[in-house]
Amino acid sequence: MSVKLEIAQEILLNLVTVMPKERVALQECWHRILGETVSSDIDFPPFDRSPLDGYAMIAEEVTTATPENPVMLKQIDYIPAGGNPSKTISAGTTSRIMTGAPIPPGATGVIRLEDTIVNGDSVSILDGSGAGKNICLQGDEIFQGEEVVAQGTIINAGVMGMLAVLGKSQPYVFRKPRVALIATGSEIIPIDFPLAPGKIRNSNSYMLSAQVAEAGGQAVFLGNASDNIDEIAHLLESASDCDVFVTTGGASVGDYDLIGEVYKKLGVTLLFDRVSMKPGMPVLAGVRDGKLFLGLSGNPAAAAISFEQLGRPMLMKMSGRKVWWRPRIKGILASPFKKKTGDKRFVWARCWQADTDILVEPSRAQGNGMLKSAMAANALIVIPENSPPLMVGTEVEIILLADA
Repeated sequence: MSVKLEIAQEILLNLVTVMPKERVALQECWHRILGETVSSDIDFPPFDRSPLDGYAMIAEEVTTATPENPVMLKQIDYIPAGGNPSKTISAGTTSRIMTGAPIPPGATGVIRLEDTIVNGDSVSILDGSGAGKNICLQGDEIFQGEEVVAQGTIINAGVMGMLAVLGKSQPYVFRKPRVALIATGSEIIPIDFPLAPGKIRNSNSYMLSAQVAEAGGQAVFLGNASDNIDEIAHLLESASDCDVFVTTGGASVGDYDLIGEVYKKLGVTLLFDRVSMKPGMPVLAGVRDGKLFLGLSGNPAAAAISFEQLGRPMLMKMSGRKVWWRPRIKGILASPFKKKTGDKRFVWARCWQADTDILVEPSRAQGNGMLKSAMAANALIVIPENSPPLMVGTEVEIILLADA
């Protein structure tokens, strides 16, 4: 049964189960999805501290200091980072202080070292105008009890640093969905095999493995299968620990398009077998025991687009993300798209900023079996249903292929 793309997406997303959580060492959490909301059990900074190397004093005493009329103070203490003050600041005194060190009692400001002249324990303040601003106050960045990082957040470098600040050495993250990949077709050979007449190397599994990883999944290579129902079914059954099963090839209506028969043999309930989009219209989707199956075209560009539109949002939701869709913006065609469009079409493209406009240019080779156009693409142009050829200057919708 053929369905609209939006309906196909809704069907799959409604069947998705979010992965369970697991504890993972923080150093291994980059780009994982946080499985808990983390609140702070401390103020941060945990004490008033100095943001620079200099001298701590009573700010009001030095506000009038200039190089011509310096204010003289007596140094009474030295406070290194990691140390604690031993003296209280009173009128006419100062303490040498390092970046990150606690502000001593009585001090209300810090003067940077460059604005002082030191002679023994005598410190001349040459500019005191900003002294009162040079203190990082306790709790200024985070207050105790504050929710700092929300569940579903992608753990980037900044989040890793913040989790370390909060003492989360093994945070909960969502388990990565395991995605079985099989390339079907008697013409397909492993990539390190020499080419023989009529044979092609398995590029689809490697392309899809990158798409799976980008969407938060873990690719499981099951290799190649010839055009044989039992062989394909056996490979799928061998990966019972996987959460999603993706095949390429055998999804259309030819004599050797066997994935529908494989689904019947395995007891997979068919959800749909065609999606109204180009490229990538032949897509079989099914479900068995709560696990999802996707049968994609063997043509590389078609398989890539089908996975982008159907597999990616599904995996994004499974992996615990809060947002499943790529950013969409408007752009201006910098070169024409000369084809008429029946079903909605997705076109590999490059977009760039030009003054206040976003310009976009379709890649040259856009055939179902052509993968070269995808290499330099940073966007997809969305061509609406029943669209005429589009001229230079036409405003179009763009899906950005690089996001946060």
